[in-house]
Amino acid sequence: MIVYSCTDLIFATKIRSTAESLGVSSRPTRDHKALAARLDQVDDGKLNEPVTGLLVDLDLGDRAIELIAQAKSRNPSPKVVAFGSHVATELLENAQKHGADFVMARSAFTENLPDILMQLVL
Repeated sequence: MIVYSCTDLIFATKIRSTAESLGVSSRPTRDHKALAARLDQVDDGKLNEPVTGLLVDLDLGDRAIELIAQAKSRNPSPKVVAFGSHVATELLENAQKHGADFVMARSAFTENLPDILMQLVL
């Protein structure tokens, strides 16, 4: 299952609908508690599968970095894809420094979303 955290509801809907069209299970996560519940597969009556990937919107600021670090502290850890504005070089570098496996501009993320999702479920 892929989990994702975004600031923009429309963008989150794009991730969810793209995942659905590919047959990829996905769920949103808003904070570290929700991410922990997904990683620990806490039964909440909804889809609950092992997490193989995390998509993080760097517009979340410090919360994005916390989510990345939290996911990468797990063993095994899910692959993490962080995305943000191409001009936010400090945020992109910070995400990579904290363990994101892939860091990219939002435009590249959007363009390659189907391929990214499929890579995360393998």
